[in-house]
Amino acid sequence: MTLDNTTEILTLNLKLLGHQTKKNILISAGHRDDKLRMLPAIRDLLKLDVSIFATHGTSRFLNENHIQNQELYKIADKKEPNIRSFLQDNRFDLVINILTGNYDYDETTDSNLIRGLCIENAIPLITDVDVAIGTMGNLLRKHDEGFLKYKGGASELWNLQREFLHLVRQSGGLACYHAHFDKAYLISMENLKLSQVDMQKKWELYKYLKENYTHEDLIERISRGVEKMIHQGITHCRTFIDADSTVKLLPIQAAIEVRERYKDRIYLELAVQPLQGVIDKESQKYFQQACELADVIGGLPSRDRPTPEKHLDFIMTLAKDLDKTVDVHIDQENNPDENETELLAIKTIEHGMEGKVRGVHAISIAAKSEREQERIIRLVKKAQMGIIICPSAAMSMKQLDKVAPLHNSITSLRKLIEYEVPVYLGVDNIHDLFMPVADGDMWFECRLMMEACRFYDIEKVAQMACDKSGFDLRSNTNG
Repeated sequence: MTLDNTTEILTLNLKLLGHQTKKNILISAGHRDDKLRMLPAIRDLLKLDVSIFATHGTSRFLNENHIQNQELYKIADKKEPNIRSFLQDNRFDLVINILTGNYDYDETTDSNLIRGLCIENAIPLITDVDVAIGTMGNLLRKHDEGFLKYKGGASELWNLQREFLHLVRQSGGLACYHAHFDKAYLISMENLKLSQVDMQKKWELYKYLKENYTHEDLIERISRGVEKMIHQGITHCRTFIDADSTVKLLPIQAAIEVRERYKDRIYLELAVQPLQGVIDKESQKYFQQACELADVIGGLPSRDRPTPEKHLDFIMTLAKDLDKTVDVHIDQENNPDENETELLAIKTIEHGMEGKVRGVHAISIAAKSEREQERIIRLVKKAQMGIIICPSAAMSMKQLDKVAPLHNSITSLRKLIEYEVPVYLGVDNIHDLFMPVADGDMWFECRLMMEACRFYDIEKVAQMACDKSGFDLRSNTNG
């Protein structure tokens, strides 16, 4: 075990590249047996041109073995030069403090002070012999291999997308949890200006577009969306399909036909979008019939305001009757007054649907105070919900005249990860009135999420982008 990937050790790696100043390492090596075990690693560490500081017993041991060092007094000695002064002045780049269990002085208090000062000054601290030996060995190995060198040559250009796609291949392909293929590719220069109206107005406008749907048109556009997914290495995809009194079952029937065509090339799940809500009896009828044919029950509680709870009660009851999972569009407005994420978590628990519900977007969480974010996310965790992020769609939300903490229009990714809430990714709309520019590129969505959230853990991002645990692989509808 080593500390190779901690921010502190990576910072030390970077410091070791510099040649203008020596790097200072404090070693308090514990019992003599520990000192003997660490001796070869300490000798090797000197090859990195570092200065070693040591407590009395360790300093004497190093002198016996002809290793140059400077002795420092322990904190409890209250003499100078003292470890405490060096730590307070941030003069160490690495601290190795192996405890001895010696009760002749207050070792515990010293240890706690060292830990606190190391944390305060972001100094890497190692308290385990094996970790110390392994970490020192890896520092030298990476230095010898040139792993840490500044890469500025044209022969080795920086390409994070290449590294991302390498991780994707190792994970068996991408997974897209959210799209709207039945609406895709409906934008044109003639209707581009309509993309600037608010979301609720677009819902109304789509009714007129949908009145012109044909089976052939739907087959072509849904197929184009599926081809886009396959082309970029997506192996699992879920698309929402509208069902209401305007289009009835026409889109879901076309989507089922497309799924059958591509069943050997991609695992495609269908979710039903209640774009006209579920309170209206006529739309409710077609929504329910479509859900019987689909894999996932979709939700859009904001469409049934001012009674979103009735919307959720209906889809939860239907999901239980059909033994299907639920994906619900929530908190899409980047509005601190929205509370749909919390409401969905409450309804999930109330209906006994824990582990079977995912929220899509949840943007407005980020518009709340940190305390409120944590309270809501704890409730999401209790409901065993997952959250699906569609970065382009999130970042495209119009600004509102509201008072909120400064934030980008995207859900609180770091908080969700901190509380171990499953996070999935989607592309949402493609070249339509909602998203005229979005092209369904998963790498772009990942890149935008990293920038918007300032989250550059590429391994974690790739893991989220490839996570297929939220698909119901028991289904035999994909062949």
